[in-house]
Amino acid sequence: MASLNKVLLQTPATFLIARRFRGKINIQKPKKPHFEKQLLIDITQPTYGPPKSSLPQYAFCNKDKPTFTKKEIDNPFERILARECLEWFNTSKMVVFLHLNSINMEDKTPIFAALKKNDMHLRTYGKKIVSMATTGTRYEVVNQLFTSHQNVIFGQPKNAQKMFKILKKAPQLVVMAGIIEDRLMSKNELVEYSNLPNLEMARSQLCSVLQSAGSCLVSQLNQNQQTLVSHLEKHIEIQSAPEKNKEES
Repeated sequence: MASLNKVLLQTPATFLIARRFRGKINIQKPKKPHFEKQLLIDITQPTYGPPKSSLPQYAFCNKDKPTFTKKEIDNPFERILARECLEWFNTSKMVVFLHLNSINMEDKTPIFAALKKNDMHLRTYGKKIVSMATTGTRYEVVNQLFTSHQNVIFGQPKNAQKMFKILKKAPQLVVMAGIIEDRLMSKNELVEYSNLPNLEMARSQLCSVLQSAGSCLVSQLNQNQQTLVSHLEKHIEIQSAPEKNKEES
């Protein structure tokens, strides 16, 4: 047993055992805290106002209460984004505003690439950035379309039909409105505009209409002359008929 005690480590026996209280805690008459603790208790003591039931009605009116406005911090990066956004508005003849539903990046990336391939650019801007960019310009009315971050497509009007074909693959991107040639249009007007023919076809149709109108006018002007000529020829035939009969007889 003695050899076993030498091999194993023995736990030292403590002579003193620390106790917080030697006796029971007096709950009814507790001991007063020391000065620093009492000072901390007095400082952190909450203060409550009078109950609302005892206040008059005019005390609940908050018109005269001062309203504290949050001080806005000038962010240089936001000014850079606002300048970029305004440049997109000024250089693009077609601006389409989209409402974005829940969509993951795997579904959004092919749409972004297809728009980029057809010379259209999908950008995401917040309400504050668009407000900084369009305030005081002719595009200020578009601030009503922004509640938070919105997706905007910048491009040219000739690609409107391609844009709708691409957006059919992503129903999460919903067209709300758009600006084409400085004119604000609804979704139905944008769809109607996209179904219009291109400029060359419209010119050919206009030329055919003008040509048909000119030929119709010429035929109407020559109708009386042709009628008079036909009547004169018939009159000459009638007069020459008896003379031919006499010669034959």
